[in-house]
Amino acid sequence: MTARRAPSICFACQARQELVGRRRPSIMVPKRRKLEISAKAPRKRAGGIALASSPILSKSTSAEEAEHKRIAIVVANTLPAWALDDQPADIREAFRSLEDLWKTKHLRIPILKGLSNPWPEERHARSHNEKRPEAPISHLTFRQNLALARTSKLTRQVLRAQLLRCQRPTDVLRVVATALTMSRETRFSISAQHEPIVRALYRCRVLVDDAEVLSAVNAILSRYKVYDLHVADQLIAFGLKLAARVRTLKGMKKYLRIIRERGAGMNTNIFRATIAKFSIGHRGLGEIRNGRWLRADLLQVLMGFDDCTHLPLEKQFHLGTFLDRRDWQYLHGWIAALARCKHADEIWREWMIWKDSAARRWPKRLASINPSVTTKTRGDYWFLEQMTYSSGLKWAWKLVEETQPDVGKLRDRIVLTLLEGVEHCPRSVWQTQGETIRRLLLRKYDIELAKIERALSVAWVSTDLEDEAEGYHVLLEEQETVVMERLSHEDFKLEEDFGYPYESVVPSKERNLHDAAEVDENANE
Repeated sequence: MTARRAPSICFACQARQELVGRRRPSIMVPKRRKLEISAKAPRKRAGGIALASSPILSKSTSAEEAEHKRIAIVVANTLPAWALDDQPADIREAFRSLEDLWKTKHLRIPILKGLSNPWPEERHARSHNEKRPEAPISHLTFRQNLALARTSKLTRQVLRAQLLRCQRPTDVLRVVATALTMSRETRFSISAQHEPIVRALYRCRVLVDDAEVLSAVNAILSRYKVYDLHVADQLIAFGLKLAARVRTLKGMKKYLRIIRERGAGMNTNIFRATIAKFSIGHRGLGEIRNGRWLRADLLQVLMGFDDCTHLPLEKQFHLGTFLDRRDWQYLHGWIAALARCKHADEIWREWMIWKDSAARRWPKRLASINPSVTTKTRGDYWFLEQMTYSSGLKWAWKLVEETQPDVGKLRDRIVLTLLEGVEHCPRSVWQTQGETIRRLLLRKYDIELAKIERALSVAWVSTDLEDEAEGYHVLLEEQETVVMERLSHEDFKLEEDFGYPYESVVPSKERNLHDAAEVDENANE
């Protein structure tokens, strides 16, 4: 016969044994304060048996009733409701803790399953176009929220949320100033929030001009320097592109010097983006917002600043010092910028370097739609096009002689510009493509005559269907009032000029050609 287990000294355990267990409480246990409990009578439901309130149990409860209540508790999987209000304070708190623990016993199962799952559910990446809070909060509330943030994570969340609400550069500067002056933790947190700062400043361009946004970036960098904080490369690149937009020589010199002092160089994305902000395309709206670069200032940015000519080449920091001629992503934007400045002499020197480059001497096929295009044909055509835009027609015809393209297949914009200097056409080109050039000259004269007719508001009516040269002009508008008034305006042009640029350095149709990767045929073998 096994020995009976000694009863527990815990009041809750004794009550549970009295309700659930089959045996009676031991009479050997000294009687203490009487515990009053109440049980719940069974009540049928669709999912099993629930417990309802019943009178307080006593020792006179029959064995059948106790067994029935025990079965009801097991089926419903719940504890009886204790009469906590009738118990002393210390016992009441102990019972409440026990009841809460019993109710939450199943909550640990999902946690254990999550920890044991080696393949957690895939989390969707945060969208770059994060929706900013619509309801603005006061600066005082922001300071209070920032002071209540106890961890670095909460601090960054408060700063990020406030930066997403900023609409003007002054709002951004107030957030930065508050974070810098509050505590050491907030200073390091704001220095790490370069992405929200850049997005907030870029959003400010809707309400203010680019010069004011650039002033805000300069102020942020100055305050970071006072507190000896690290400035992210993204913020430096943003300031460089803004300086290129604003057409400020001083700003370009400042940020190019910072990049040179850091020694990290300039990747292709920043190099190309900076050149694109110069507004060097052949059409577009880029110059309407910020005006046009002065040729002398832009040449200093490209070729060297006047007050830095005495420095050795490794310490100079103009844009040409970051050029990598072995990479076409650098070179094609560099040539386009020189063409915008009408620097035909420098383009010719770059052509002489390109002729001896490995990409031209040993051309590689490009991963583009046209399989016949190689690094050589792409580069030669780009040099010819940009030399034509730079008004160096004498050198452009020399490039035609050296590259030997089919003049009739060139782009109309290039051909019409080349024909303006047809007197520079080499003899070898005229002998091989003379008939094509004559036909293109007649087409050019036809286009120029159509411009004059459109300006005078007249139309040509042919009288002979076989020979269009026979005919007469018809007036479309009143000449003395309407046409002459339009021609007398100071801003009159034969063709509309939309500014620069609409499509960055190159049109979007040609973007894939310049971004095409070189195919290594030896690797396939």
